[in-house]
Amino acid sequence: MDRKAHSPPFQKIIIVGAGPSGLLLALLLAQHNIPSIVLEAWPWLDTRLRATQYGVPATRIFRRAGLLPDFRAASIPKFPAICWRRVADGEKLIEIDMSVVEDEEDRMTVLQLGEMIQIMYKHCIDPNIGKGLIDVRFNHWVTGTGQDEQSKRAWVDVEVGRNDEEKIPQRIEADYVVGCDGASSAVRRSLFGKEWPGQTWDCRFVVQNVFYDGFEKHGWEGGNYCIDHDHWGLIARRGHGGLWRVTYGDPAVGLTDEEYLARRPWHFKAMLPGNPEPDQYRIEQTNLYNIHNRCVESFKVGRILLAADAAHVCNPMGGYGCMTACLDVGGLADCFIGLYEGKAGEEILETYAKVRRDIFLKYVDARSIKNLDRVRKTDPWTVLGTDKFFGVIRDLNKNKAALKSFLMKESSIEYDFTQHYDGRLPNGGPTDSTASPSRAGIEVGLEA
Repeated sequence: MDRKAHSPPFQKIIIVGAGPSGLLLALLLAQHNIPSIVLEAWPWLDTRLRATQYGVPATRIFRRAGLLPDFRAASIPKFPAICWRRVADGEKLIEIDMSVVEDEEDRMTVLQLGEMIQIMYKHCIDPNIGKGLIDVRFNHWVTGTGQDEQSKRAWVDVEVGRNDEEKIPQRIEADYVVGCDGASSAVRRSLFGKEWPGQTWDCRFVVQNVFYDGFEKHGWEGGNYCIDHDHWGLIARRGHGGLWRVTYGDPAVGLTDEEYLARRPWHFKAMLPGNPEPDQYRIEQTNLYNIHNRCVESFKVGRILLAADAAHVCNPMGGYGCMTACLDVGGLADCFIGLYEGKAGEEILETYAKVRRDIFLKYVDARSIKNLDRVRKTDPWTVLGTDKFFGVIRDLNKNKAALKSFLMKESSIEYDFTQHYDGRLPNGGPTDSTASPSRAGIEVGLEA
C-alpha cells in the first residue's frame, strides 16, 4: 500500500464518558492525530472512591499514554507487600514481596482513581499533549444512539445542561461511537435495553478513606486481604500522610445505606489492628456499591462499540476491573489506529469485540470470582494449606528472581492487536494464553 496516498477512512470518534477509560482512549488516539469528542453527563470529573491500584498490564498502557511519570509523582513512593490475613487474630498468612520489582518502570501503579482522572484530564486539555484534538464536553446526557451504515455515520442524542437547568436536545455525529460510560452505560442500554447477563452479589461493598495510626503501630503496610465470613475485604495504604483505604463487604441484605453505615464500627473493630473504637480513627470519605459480574452479548453493534465497564463488570477483589478496562481501551485504540493509518481493514474492530469479550469470559470473570470467594467463603484456619493459589506464592517466594519474572510477565488477559496489521495475522486469530497453566490464575492488581 502506498502510505503517502493513503486517505484516512474516518475522521472523528465520539467517546461517551469522561472517566478513566474514555480519557485514556482519547489520549491514545490523539497520539496518532485522531480527533475525538468526549461527552460526560456530570458537570465535573468523578471523584468517588473506586479503584486505587493497577497491575503491570495496566501500567504498560499508562506508560504508553505518557501518563506514568505524573502518576508516579502523585503516588506513594513504594508498595512493599501484598498479604492475606486472618481477621480473627490478625495473623498474616502469606505475602508477596513487591520490593523485588521496585526498580521496574512498569511495576504496579498505586494511586486513587479520582486523582488519576484529574491527571488524565489535564493531559487531554494540554495543547502540547492532547494537540487540541480532544474536545471534552460536560453536562451532556446521552439519551440514545443511532447509525447509518450507508453514510458510514453514527450519532448520539444528548440533552445538554445541568440537572437544575432546562436541558437542550442535540444530536452529535461522528464516524464511530464508543461507550466508555461505566456500568450504568447509556450507550449499552441504547443497544441492548436492560439486558445485562451475569449476576449481582448478595452483599454491599463499603469503601472509605481512613486515617488511623494503629496501622503503623501494629506494623501493617502495603495491601492486606482480610479473610473472614463476616468481615472480609481489603485494607491498604493508599496515600501520603497516613491515608488508608478500607474496603469490606457487608453480608447483610436489604438494608438502607444508613443501616449499613451503622454497622461499620462493628466491622472496623474486627478488621483493623488494635480493634479500635470509632473515636480512634477518622473517616474522610465513603461510598457504597452493589457488586456485579456481568458481560454484554457483543462489544460491537455496527459503528457503535463498548469498552471497559460499559461492556463488562466484575467484583473488585484482585484488581481486575480497572486493569481489564485499560486493556480494552489500549486494544481498541490500536485497532482504530491501524484502521486510520491504513494498516488494517475495518474487520479489526470485529476482532477487538470478539477477543476482548472472550478474554473477559475465559479469564477475568472466573478469576475475580475466585478472588472474592477466597476472602469471604474459605475457612481462614485451613486456607493456607488448601488453596493452590497460596501454594504457588510459597514456591515463588523461594526465589526472588522467579518472583520478579512472574510479577512482570505478560498476562493472559493482554492481547496485541497490532499483530493483525498488514495482514500479518488474520483477524479473529487465536486468543489462547501462553501463560504457564499452573500460574495462569494469578494476576496481581489489588483493586479496591
